[in-house]
Amino acid sequence: MRSTPLLLVLLLGIVAVAIGLGRWLHVTRERRRRRALYQGQLERAVADGVLTPEEVAQLEQLRADGALSDAEARMAALAVYRRALGAAMADSRVTQDEDATLRRMQELLGLTERDLAADAAHVRRMRLLAQVERGELPEVDAPVELAAGEAGHWTVQATLCERIAYSPRPPADPHALLFTVDTAEPFSAAGEREMLGTCSSVMPVDLGVVVVTGRALRFRGAKSDVIIPHSRLRRVALFRDGLRLDLADPIASRYLLVADPELTAAVLLLAARRATAFAGPARRAGE
Repeated sequence: MRSTPLLLVLLLGIVAVAIGLGRWLHVTRERRRRRALYQGQLERAVADGVLTPEEVAQLEQLRADGALSDAEARMAALAVYRRALGAAMADSRVTQDEDATLRRMQELLGLTERDLAADAAHVRRMRLLAQVERGELPEVDAPVELAAGEAGHWTVQATLCERIAYSPRPPADPHALLFTVDTAEPFSAAGEREMLGTCSSVMPVDLGVVVVTGRALRFRGAKSDVIIPHSRLRRVALFRDGLRLDLADPIASRYLLVADPELTAAVLLLAARRATAFAGPARRAGE
């Protein structure tokens, strides 16, 4: 008989927990729904680059109806910005219009550089790509000694590789995007690319750093010191994890695995094209 009250108390406790859990799940789902509704309205409002007083009032009403905190509203704004940032960087090419749109969106959403601290690397990369798209080479401090008057524009950790010809007919390189130096084709990483590092015929030989300057691409490693003048560069093959540099005088190819192949290729192409364009009139004048 004594066990009956205990069993009843246990059952009542289970029922109370179940009711409490159900209410908590309902409140959580409802807050998530209201946050998603607010975020969707916010994204539509800033899509045209203008936030009207009417749109501001609608957003404030949605926020009040959903009882959203400042932190939740900030999370929604960050989510909207990150979606736009991801879309702009999908092809590793940020046009002037995209750059302006993102900066305007950041302003409209009220996001500070501190708010974007977690995205700092992506934002910096986006702005560098936009700068290269405008034809402006970034300026960096080179970790290697440069010649007098030679400016550094990009530096990245890299692995120097060599192609191993272990048969009369070695396998073809993985699929890559090709960019020719003597054309004005804009850089874009959109398209099919494969990994270079998994290719059995390409073997790493040295670990070091790549520096792109106004005159050449330099690789400084533990065992190697390679300098490739821009005048020799004819074509750049962009893989998912590296580059192949097709050279002339003499004909050869160099392989590099780099931490950021897209930005490395974009800066290298701009530097090589600029150096080639500058050298062309000088070469013709000397002939």
